[in-house]
Amino acid sequence: MCLRLGGLSVDDFRKVLMKTGLVLVVLGHVSFITAALLHGTVLRYVGTPHDAVALQYCVVNILSVTSAIVVIASGIAGIVLSRYLPSTPLRWTVFSSSVACALLSLTCALGLLASIAVTFATQGKALLAACTFGSSELLALAPDCPFDPTRIYSSSLCLWGIALVLCVAENVFAVRCAQLTHQLLELRPWWGKSSHHMMPESPEPVESRDLLSCTSSEPLTL
Repeated sequence: MCLRLGGLSVDDFRKVLMKTGLVLVVLGHVSFITAALLHGTVLRYVGTPHDAVALQYCVVNILSVTSAIVVIASGIAGIVLSRYLPSTPLRWTVFSSSVACALLSLTCALGLLASIAVTFATQGKALLAACTFGSSELLALAPDCPFDPTRIYSSSLCLWGIALVLCVAENVFAVRCAQLTHQLLELRPWWGKSSHHMMPESPEPVESRDLLSCTSSEPLTL
């Protein structure tokens, strides 16, 4: 009888893993574009290294870019693994990269929350450091700003909010990808449960049970 993993047949397992990888690739690209827009519209004007708030902004943005790149790489690896399930090194690669994605995405989300909170607390003073005025009441009268000071506050908060949602989504799908590869690697326990569920009355011995016992040796064609 065929081995079932997490209540799914092997073919369904391949499809779920491939879809998870595709979602990670899409999320990673959108997150990378969001971080690039944030840098191009806001943070390129915030360049005072002695300002702790500005430094925090830049560190979080760099972390967002790094997280997006790792998410994209992990998603591609997951798609490849869905075609070549027997590869043990590829299983470990996807598992480790998925765990790294989950940790990076969580750290990025916390950093973005901190950026939003600090911006509200300081009323965006670090964002307006490049301007020559010191009062928020003079926004419309400031001629020496390299950007439109009336929009940078709302633009930065909007982009940070979008990036935060993307980081949370990346974390969810990275955990899902790690769970799938965890089952492939036959690591136990997974949330206190055995990852393998056999059909009743299987005549095969325990030693011969394998995830690919009821599938062909050819990879799944996209």
